[in-house]
Amino acid sequence: MADLGAAAPLVDELQKCHLLAPEHLAPIRAYCKNAPRHEPSDLVDFLVRQGILTRMQADWALEERAGDLVLSQFLLTEELGTGSMGTVYKARSMKADACYALKIVPRRNIISINTVVEKVQALREIRHPRVSALIHLGASGERVYLAWPFLEGGEKLDEMVRRQGKLTPRQTIQIGLQVASGLLPYHEHGLFHGLLKPSDILIGTDRRVRILDFGVGFLLTSERGKSLLDTMTNTRALARGLDCSSPESIMNPLDRTPVGDQYSLGCILYFCLAGRFPFPNQNPVKKMLGHQCEEPTPLRELNPQASPRLAAIVECLMAKVPEERYESIADVVRELQSLTQSGPRRGPAQPTPPPSEPEEEDDEALEPRSGWGLWPLLLTGLAAGIIGGIMAVLLTH
Repeated sequence: MADLGAAAPLVDELQKCHLLAPEHLAPIRAYCKNAPRHEPSDLVDFLVRQGILTRMQADWALEERAGDLVLSQFLLTEELGTGSMGTVYKARSMKADACYALKIVPRRNIISINTVVEKVQALREIRHPRVSALIHLGASGERVYLAWPFLEGGEKLDEMVRRQGKLTPRQTIQIGLQVASGLLPYHEHGLFHGLLKPSDILIGTDRRVRILDFGVGFLLTSERGKSLLDTMTNTRALARGLDCSSPESIMNPLDRTPVGDQYSLGCILYFCLAGRFPFPNQNPVKKMLGHQCEEPTPLRELNPQASPRLAAIVECLMAKVPEERYESIADVVRELQSLTQSGPRRGPAQPTPPPSEPEEEDDEALEPRSGWGLWPLLLTGLAAGIIGGIMAVLLTH
């Protein structure tokens, strides 16, 4: 490496971190030989221009953080964004020709990743084309990383609604049907999303729906003292999903189940049809009280195009009491399918048919009760839950 001059230590470090392949050394030597000077900053700029390094990798290398780009068999390539739980990166596998989305979260409170390893294995075994499920969970130093298959392109549902406004009933039914069909095989195995919201629904460039971040809910339901995430990370993640949180998960964050996903799906369909969330108040306490004690503005007042049957499906999904929702997500699939088909409605006593994907001709659909009698009791319980949660956070920190 003597012919590389001052750049030799950097090149050596990049090789150790699997950022340089043997075939890259020849052009690097040629550059260092012909360049008037070859300081590390000049070399990494050259490597970026050649497509050997990404800009993020070059910057981290100059900051002597090249080692942080490697997490087990994954190599970070670029930052995709920062959310309530941590920062998300695009990464490529060093074992296979594939890219992944890696979410990196702090490890301050972690006991052991073995508490959910069986569920991660179950997610890998089920697979569904509409679901991007967690496939790997690991830890490196003070970082925990979660890996999902990387999905290129598309538009998230919340962004689509903000851009387009209220969706038509036909669009909403097609989105709901694909989401429910994706959830079905996981619910049948007792697995759930646990934090479903419009930003977790991706409308792909092929006009098909994908459910993102499936598996995060398991990290939010670990028993106290066994949580994979630090307390503040949990709190931020739960607050971010408040617009679609089920009443039972608000009272007890550990109470996340497949039937809770039904409530979240109802909130998502409401959001699509109304152009706003069921309880749009910005105050988080009032938002929680809304999920617990209030009924949202009737859908057909906000979107008269919604049929009474579609509004009834959303209302059933959003029932305050879990037992009053559908018996299973298979029933939801059947109900939504019946809205896309002609002929008499099938009764609930008949066998549930297997879910089917919407027909190709329907793809264009993705283009551009009062509860105040229980108020005192529910308010008291909710206030106690909120105070208990605050005390838990204070005691933890």
